[in-house]
Amino acid sequence: MLLDVKKTKESRLSLLERDTPDAFQQLLKEYWTWHYSDSHDEAIRLLLSIDLGWENVPQLTTPPIGEIISPLGHALSHTDTAVRDAALQVLDANVLIPTGTALIGEECESIEIEAFQIGVYPVTNAQYLRFIQETGYNPPKDWLERQKLTYDIYGQKGDHPVVWVSCEDAEEYAKYVSGRLPSFPEWQYVVRGNDDRLFPWGYEIDHPRCNTVELGADATTPVGAFKDGISPFGCYDMVGNVWEWTNTPYDDQQNFRVACGGAWYYSHDYSTCISYDFFSENYVEFVIGFRIAC
Repeated sequence: MLLDVKKTKESRLSLLERDTPDAFQQLLKEYWTWHYSDSHDEAIRLLLSIDLGWENVPQLTTPPIGEIISPLGHALSHTDTAVRDAALQVLDANVLIPTGTALIGEECESIEIEAFQIGVYPVTNAQYLRFIQETGYNPPKDWLERQKLTYDIYGQKGDHPVVWVSCEDAEEYAKYVSGRLPSFPEWQYVVRGNDDRLFPWGYEIDHPRCNTVELGADATTPVGAFKDGISPFGCYDMVGNVWEWTNTPYDDQQNFRVACGGAWYYSHDYSTCISYDFFSENYVEFVIGFRIAC
């Protein structure tokens, strides 16, 4: 979160009260690191009007960073349902990926990809909690161990990627939101665009742009924390943070699925646009999550 710690609550509220396009653009520039859509204006204005730690967010530019709780994290544990719903609306954002040619893997094999939509962020704890509460589906292993199933199950980490979910769990969630897991070629197209870049932003690492072991977080970080690390199509957290399940089988028997992108537990060498691993469909781990396509 690249915020100036000298900003004040009074200046933020003053910009909101002015209620002009220029003032709103200034607010977005100064405070909003997440994806922006016109359809989110009302939700964003509500969130920016609430004291959610907007003026006190630590920067994520100097490793090691320690634990980070973002304004969305505070919003998702807020007592006001409207505030929680506004934050969930932001997290539910999708982007349209146009038809195009993807370069897949180190060999840069050309594959035509049909247009589809995909989540701007990996699915978060808060979104997965909503799924559990509305369907009665089993919580992840680590939630059960805490013996809690409320909005404070993860402290104020509602906007961190959900983990300890199997591919089967991810596909059940996908049904709940009328979506699916992306394929391996689709995932690579979203993170890489139509060139052979190694990272979502290009070919080199000039400063921390994702959550890998070099950052020193030693855990997941809030989705949307790295605005400088977005993919060519505007998706966040596609390398580092958590491995992401795809619907592409690794073996002929289709018992194993490909996961992409590396995780916070791995270095930049293993968290790239072309990084992948494979796991059994019912395997769960502390560094594996997912995002939804449709």
